[in-house]
Amino acid sequence: MNKIETYLGFCIRARKIIFGVEMIERQKKGVKLLMADGAIGKNSFKPAVQAHEKFGCPLIMTDGGLLGELLHRPAVKAIAITDENLAAAIVAEAKNQSEFTFYSGGNN
Repeated sequence: MNKIETYLGFCIRARKIIFGVEMIERQKKGVKLLMADGAIGKNSFKPAVQAHEKFGCPLIMTDGGLLGELLHRPAVKAIAITDENLAAAIVAEAKNQSEFTFYSGGNN
């Protein structure tokens, strides 16, 4: 688990992360990975799915409350990663862990 936490820390320090659905919606380009918390509300989840389709990047769902815990920001329910290498590292690590599921459309 702590590898993904470390990668997210790198994203924060490098300013390659966007917090919150509203800010993700404003992005025009450059999003390489989306992550949403399992506890995200339906109204916030819809824009995350739209961004997933718009940017053609993976959308990773976490167990409820896990995303805020990894970021040390409990209120955050959705993020976007804008660094290609860090996004690829997070995706590779998430595939091996049961707490993360990849959104594939429909009800996840």
